[in-house]
Amino acid sequence: MLRRAGPDKLSAFATAVLQSAGADAASSEAASWAMIHASLHGVDSHGIRLLPWYADCLRTGVAKGNPQVRVELRRRAAALVDADDGLGHIAMYRAMDEACALARDCGIGMASVINSTHFGAAGAYTLAAAQAGFIGLVASNSGAFVVPHDGMKPIHGTSPLSFSAPNPGGEPFFLDMATSSIPWNKVLRFRTEGLELPPGVAVDAAGAFVTDPHKAVALAPVGGPDFGYKGAALAGMTEVLGAMLTGMRLSAEQDGLALADTKVGHFVMAIDPTLFMPIESFATRVDSYIGNFRAQPGTYAAGGPEWEHRREREQHGIPLPDGLFAELQSAGEKAGIQLNI
Repeated sequence: MLRRAGPDKLSAFATAVLQSAGADAASSEAASWAMIHASLHGVDSHGIRLLPWYADCLRTGVAKGNPQVRVELRRRAAALVDADDGLGHIAMYRAMDEACALARDCGIGMASVINSTHFGAAGAYTLAAAQAGFIGLVASNSGAFVVPHDGMKPIHGTSPLSFSAPNPGGEPFFLDMATSSIPWNKVLRFRTEGLELPPGVAVDAAGAFVTDPHKAVALAPVGGPDFGYKGAALAGMTEVLGAMLTGMRLSAEQDGLALADTKVGHFVMAIDPTLFMPIESFATRVDSYIGNFRAQPGTYAAGGPEWEHRREREQHGIPLPDGLFAELQSAGEKAGIQLNI
């Protein structure tokens, strides 16, 4: 029987493990919120399965446990957030808070995040903007794991993009995607769970497509064997916003160790819809758009599957397959904390 755990219980466990590994309260809570967000919405590659790795990053010094996150206002609608080499989650929540605050004043707010590390699922931060009444955008680069279309050597990272729009009284429009065919985290999860990769998403050292996750050394861009140039172009956009604009290292300049990227850059933006119309009118338009999909059963607007996952998992709990449960147990034992579900 598949084990399941409630989000509150998993969040408390994650927070305790991270604090045991050296994270301060703010860093551990932010990372836990972001992981639970991903797990609740079915983004399991970026969910609670990352807890053991984040704990190891803290213990080995890849990420600081007690970063001094600093904010500098650059112009009226722009801020620079220095993550101080801490876990990326706390800096990103702070950056989106700052962007939303600027948007309340100016109608639009932006923040660049520098000296950051892995931040989990980008959608955690745009959804926070949408829930506060703003359109949210997030772009980030990451260590190179994605070959260019028809290429052999990785140039881009999974380089995520997320975009959310508020819908008071309904479900926000919610896009959260890697510009790679799948996230590298999914390759790691498939290794843990003994699953085969879909065709056309990962390549071996010779650039040949493989389905065995243990043979995969890099990912293909979204669009697959025939249309991967589109995903590669989107990844280039995240390089501009996440690396070039922030002055951080390009994906190809990262050390190449899975997930252990440092000196990563992120970009966030918040837009106030009331610049152009009342929020109720905007929400009506968002809901009308999403309604076009509801009228065709089996089709989804961006975010549709995630909302279904959330409803199911809030009711029944977050699933913990045997491989994941064993990894969490091991992380708990290393921290001296028992996982009780």
